[in-house]
Amino acid sequence: MLACGACSGVSVAHTTVNGVVAGQRQRASGAGGGAGGGANRGGPARAGSASGRRSTGSGLVEQAGPPEGHLRRVAGGVVLLRDQVDPTAVTTPRPGVSPSAWRPVDPLPAAEPAGTRHVDVFYTPHPDDETLSMGVLIAAAVGRGDRVIVVSLTDGRTTGAVTAIDSQLAAERRHRPGTPPTLLTEDEVAAARIGELRRATADLGVAAGDVFLAHLDGGGTDGGGVVTVAEAAAVIRAFAARYPGATHVTMSDAAERQQDHLDAGVALRQLLDVGIVTAAQWTVSRLWWQLPVPRWSWALPTPADRSRVRRAALEYELWNPADGEYAVGFHSVRWQFAALAEDVRDRVHGTGPLVAGAVPTR
Repeated sequence: MLACGACSGVSVAHTTVNGVVAGQRQRASGAGGGAGGGANRGGPARAGSASGRRSTGSGLVEQAGPPEGHLRRVAGGVVLLRDQVDPTAVTTPRPGVSPSAWRPVDPLPAAEPAGTRHVDVFYTPHPDDETLSMGVLIAAAVGRGDRVIVVSLTDGRTTGAVTAIDSQLAAERRHRPGTPPTLLTEDEVAAARIGELRRATADLGVAAGDVFLAHLDGGGTDGGGVVTVAEAAAVIRAFAARYPGATHVTMSDAAERQQDHLDAGVALRQLLDVGIVTAAQWTVSRLWWQLPVPRWSWALPTPADRSRVRRAALEYELWNPADGEYAVGFHSVRWQFAALAEDVRDRVHGTGPLVAGAVPTR
């Protein structure tokens, strides 16, 4: 059974999906990484907090049942493959209302004085996409001295992972008499995911004030609980106006089947085509690495980048309900985190210079 490689660098108490503490696990001395990995696969060891913070770790993977995909080593790397992927299948974008009525709830991050740092704006459709699919790009841009802004298009409040989380909470109540009943609300899920995002982006080196929440899955938005092309375009327009000459990055508009990802990618493509955006990059979810993409490249991490990305991934595994930490990202896409732990690369396509520096073009 495949265990989660992301937790191999941390000393934590394991919790299974049944809520039973399975004991302590220490990283073995000199444990090596898999494909694309270094010796310190999970970054620096993280001690549990006094309130009992711990990683879900491999206990969740081992008890999770049939995976949504599987890992396969190819060409010196690891990819997550769906059992059946039809490369000719098409997901249709959701146009939404044009122009979208989106207005920011919070002020945009501060403007960048002209002639100072280059600005890279990353639009993550959900908390966790920035780490899973853009982490190498973000870490490299930070290391290069660029100003990095991460915009979360949604709070991730409508994730289907809430069912698994509620089941784990119920299991913990059975093993811990006196624990009050808990069924997470959408607001609680959103708060947990935003917390995961903020911790992960901090690990990647992004300033706290440069993490922005667009709340496109909140009530009263164009798409309701989903992202539309018009909504995503309205967000990107606002940041393009605030940061002239910035590079804008989001999920692929070509090799993508997840609807929110696709709509964000299509929105960026449309704005590039009309000149509102002048430099754009798209990243491919590792779920769809096997789909064809024109003119794509690997973004390859330095050892420091790899360490940052793996530390960021750990934030999505933290389980401590008392502090509102529910490992939402890991419950949602655990096999993507397992694949990331084994193969820290981003697959990129786009125009202009790549934000991650020199990478081999395919």
